[in-house]
Amino acid sequence: MGVKNNKKIEAKIRNISKYLNEYTKDHLRSYDLTLGRFHVLRVIIESQPVNMGYIHEELHMANSTVTVIVDYLHDADLVKRRRDNDDRRVVLLEITEKGKKIMNSLLEKRQAFMNQALFDMEDSAEELANLLEKLLNKIEEIY
Repeated sequence: MGVKNNKKIEAKIRNISKYLNEYTKDHLRSYDLTLGRFHVLRVIIESQPVNMGYIHEELHMANSTVTVIVDYLHDADLVKRRRDNDDRRVVLLEITEKGKKIMNSLLEKRQAFMNQALFDMEDSAEELANLLEKLLNKIEEIY
């Protein structure tokens, strides 16, 4: 595969991500959330309970950034902290009912957006998903 195709693929992935993030940001404003706060909540809801280190690793954010975001989310009653029963030094994060409602609403809106974008592509959507998964796996392997 030539450099021209690589640039084209990278540009398309970047632009898809840009539009999905912009669409999401439009809906985050009503909840006083930022994209960073949304992604932290997404990691927590998908893998809870999690510790701060896990969020840091998943999102490649600085520890100080994760701390500021989690403090905000805790103060907004979107996440709760609790001590790990096995190691009392570890603080685990879980999403609250309020946080679940907000995240479920936001995730449903994102899925509706993607469904609309993929509406005419039903025949090739699975193939596209498989190709993107292969690409992601390869990137993770070489990263």
